Amino acid sequence: MTEEIADSAEFEEPPRTKQRVGAFQIYTGEGKGKSTASLGLMLRALGAGLKVYYLRMLKPRWKTGELKLCPDLHPNLTFRNVPHYWALCVSRKVPQDVERMKAELIPEVAALKDIVCSGKYDLVIVDEINYCLHRELISLEQVLDLVDSRPPEVELVFTGRHAPVELIERADVVTEMRKIKHHFDQGVRARLGIEF
Repeated sequence: MTEEIADSAEFEEPPRTKQRVGAFQIYTGEGKGKSTASLGLMLRALGAGLKVYYLRMLKPRWKTGELKLCPDLHPNLTFRNVPHYWALCVSRKVPQDVERMKAELIPEVAALKDIVCSGKYDLVIVDEINYCLHRELISLEQVLDLVDSRPPEVELVFTGRHAPVELIERADVVTEMRKIKHHFDQGVRARLGIEF
């Protein structure tokens, strides 16, 4: 191959383009890759000059690769992690943790509607919102109101297992990640940089 790939420094950041038509997308299912897909979409949108709001609802505050990188990644990205203590696979069985998480999420969902409707962001991604609904940590009625209030040019993405049928019916795009095989079943633990 005789052509050389141009140095990335030669490319200028594209101007922010307004979405003509946004969609409501859901990434759900038991398989791996829901949050990973949303992070990939986030990078694609930033590269195209779009403004992105990314909210992580139930992921730990520590250890995850994206939490170390994303808060300062790009001027067009607002990356927020709900400040909480929620131990995956444990807290759902601890009544105090459930009540504390419900209290933490009430203002987050209220603020999220304002963010979606503000016109400030082209893409809004809400990671693990489906699982929050499944665990009844947030109100389905409040989330449906948020979805129904979405301006048509805003791309809205929800991730997490157990997406409720009421959301699936409203969505323009639904992707189900289906597990065919996973090394977790052979006792391999989650790996830093790959699973979190």
